[in-house]
Amino acid sequence: MVIRVAWLWALLGVVMTNNSLGAGKMPEIPDFTKDAPVKFEVKQKTSTLNLSLVNETKHSLQTAFDYLIKTQQPNGSWKYDPAITALVLYSFVLQPSYNPGENSDKAIDKGLNYLETFVKPDGGIYNKEYQHYTTAVCLLALSETGRSEHKTIIENAKKFLIESQLDETEGIDEKNPFYGGIGYGGDERPDLSNTQLVLDAIKAAEEYESTDRSILPENKPQTKEKKPLGPHWKKSLIFITRTQNVKAVNDMPYATDDGGFIYETGHYKEDRSHSYGSMTYAGLKSLLFAQVDKEDIRVKKALAWIHAHYTLEENPGFGTTSLYYYYMTATKCLAVMGGDILIDSAGVRHYWREDFIKKLISLQHEDGYWVNSDGRYWENIKDLTTAYSLISIKFALQDTLMPQIAPEPAKKLQVK
Repeated sequence: MVIRVAWLWALLGVVMTNNSLGAGKMPEIPDFTKDAPVKFEVKQKTSTLNLSLVNETKHSLQTAFDYLIKTQQPNGSWKYDPAITALVLYSFVLQPSYNPGENSDKAIDKGLNYLETFVKPDGGIYNKEYQHYTTAVCLLALSETGRSEHKTIIENAKKFLIESQLDETEGIDEKNPFYGGIGYGGDERPDLSNTQLVLDAIKAAEEYESTDRSILPENKPQTKEKKPLGPHWKKSLIFITRTQNVKAVNDMPYATDDGGFIYETGHYKEDRSHSYGSMTYAGLKSLLFAQVDKEDIRVKKALAWIHAHYTLEENPGFGTTSLYYYYMTATKCLAVMGGDILIDSAGVRHYWREDFIKKLISLQHEDGYWVNSDGRYWENIKDLTTAYSLISIKFALQDTLMPQIAPEPAKKLQVK
């Protein structure tokens, strides 16, 4: 089955004209590491996603959502936990037209009602622990639904997260390595994992707020004029830069120069104080969300690291730990970058979207769930890991391949 796909954009944001494409010219991308030449292709691509893989993907999505609908608790939660529930809901409401049938809408409504019970007077959405993390994933889910009834909750949750950022209000100035970051909540130690999730949520909320929802539900919302980035984005860039191993911009004594990202600004835990996959994709995505130019050395060095360490067999530099979190973060980052083709340091061309789809389908259990035998960071919880996997597949399918997977007729989540 031959599928026509839109023009691809260079991963470094270089727009090629028809004349330059016809002449076969390619943008020259500097090499930043000896072992990781960065290469991209800009061309019209005919996807190799054949009918067999299309059908496999449909079946994978169907069985996964059937599994999650069955495991939803009577109170609307998954595992009686607001954070897990929020991530499952996010897997549903992200591109909701690809969910199976009426049962999905019912599950979404029940789950959203459950999350609303955790809204706090300070604007956060949490139980007791992990206030920032839980609020961030809840805000992601609520913003993605696009429902006007959640407007106040979304505004307050975004404000709560912005005010939780470590800065002068906590007596922390720019010289402090913690400046601009955010942690789980409950202590002052920030990390890149929580910071990038918070930034994802804030961006989703800002996009929600920039969309005019005063139109009829059957019409698409209209996007308003974009506002300049707030100071919280500029502060976050200071922290993000200090988690990247680029000596030209990172003045911290622990910085190396491989271009990847580490978990936090320092050596809190040895196994997370070196560059590894999930953090590098998280860092790069955060740079892009903060509107860092794609010609910036931070973006280029991160891309060089990714090209030198492209793999789906492990979370590079972290083994099997957080493997599905890695899949989720990588696909979202690559979707933000745009394009379908990645050429690794060995010169091998990868259709990354298909790579991730095929890999995830191969790891799915017959009953529809995914689970990691390495149970660190809760990936032995089927509902959570299944949510990570569905989010990964949806980002891999986004834009270029998604129309093939949509059921007929496609059902849309209504904007209320």
